Amino acid sequence: MNPRNNAMIAAALAASSAIAQVPIVRGADGGSPIAVQPVQIGPSHAGAPVPQAPAPVEPAQPSTPRTAPAPVPLGNCNAGGCWDSQGNRYNATGDGARVMSPEGKLCRADGKFINCN
Repeated sequence: MNPRNNAMIAAALAASSAIAQVPIVRGADGGSPIAVQPVQIGPSHAGAPVPQAPAPVEPAQPSTPRTAPAPVPLGNCNAGGCWDSQGNRYNATGDGARVMSPEGKLCRADGKFINCN
């Protein structure tokens, strides 16, 4: 390429607003120039507002609070645990105050009822 062609190419590229001017890179031996094309990744959004995350949606109805389960009437007890009035077994935990329900919950036996949380 001759210098006149390089000047025409540079002028044509400088006139374009869509892409930047193409830099000219000389070869390692100082030989002929190599044109390096720029990469444009989509339209420019300079000065555009940054999109905000949507506000969280509130539930339509408030959830109802959980109530504690009703105490179960106590059947009888021995050193290994207790039975309730429906025949369910509550195993002793070894601390003398608490028993373990069939579902694995800690419960208290107060003499007349078994209370589980």
